Order: sequence, then C-alpha cells, then structure tokens
Amino acid sequence: VCCCDPAEKKQIKKKTWSWLMMSINRKRLSKKEREAIHAMFEGHCTYCGKIIQLDEMQVDHKIPLRKGGADELENMYPSCRSCNNYKATLTIEEFREYLSRIHDRLVRDSVAYNVAERYGIVKYTPEPIVFYFEKGDQL
Repeated sequence: VCCCDPAEKKQIKKKTWSWLMMSINRKRLSKKEREAIHAMFEGHCTYCGKIIQLDEMQVDHKIPLRKGGADELENMYPSCRSCNNYKATLTIEEFREYLSRIHDRLVRDSVAYNVAERYGIVKYTPEPIVFYFEKGDQL
C-alpha cells in the first residue's frame, strides 16, 4: 500500500517516466520529420490502417530501442495510440503473435466476450494477421 497522497504519487510516476525516457535517449523529432513519418502511409496507422491525424499520431520504432533498434527515421513508423501501446517493445513478428492470441485471452478472461460470441454478436475469424503496411497493392 502506498502512503503517498495522489498528487505525490503522480509526481513520483512522472519523474520515473522522465528518467526512463532519458535513459533511452530518444531523438526529439522536428515538425517536418513528424510530417514525413505521417505521410509514409498517407495518414494511416502502419499496423491497423486507421486514419490518424498528425497531432494524434504516435511514432513507433519498427525495431524497438530496447532491442537494439536505431532512433532514426528509417526505424520509425506512424502508429495509432492503441497499436503503439499494444506493440510496446515487441518486434513486428512478436506483435503479430501477440495479436493472434487475443481471442484465447478473451475466451479465458471475459464473460461478456463469451456471451457475445455465443449470441453471434461477435464472430471469431482465425485469419492470419496482416498489417496495413504489408497489404501494398491490395490497398
């Protein structure tokens, strides 16, 4: 149990996040660089294909910094918030594998999902995970 009041707890979390980000030593992107990344897939998330505005775009490292990826434009993709959060420090193939197991976790952990599946409200389709950037000519 934390003895800190909520404001103090928030400050500790903010300092911890700042320290973590400094330890990774991430590059600060210029507006021009962010625009170039956003334009890579014409304003779509690299992974799910959702249209994202420049101001809501998150920049993902294809090869995560924690796994030896470079903090350079060649290693950066435009991403929506949810894909970037889910991918976190996974490689693209690890992310694909993680997504392919979501159904199993939902069946195991979610009563609402199980009911929705039984009543046909949601339908599981065990298709291979193909990211937006991989679709190429299919777009």
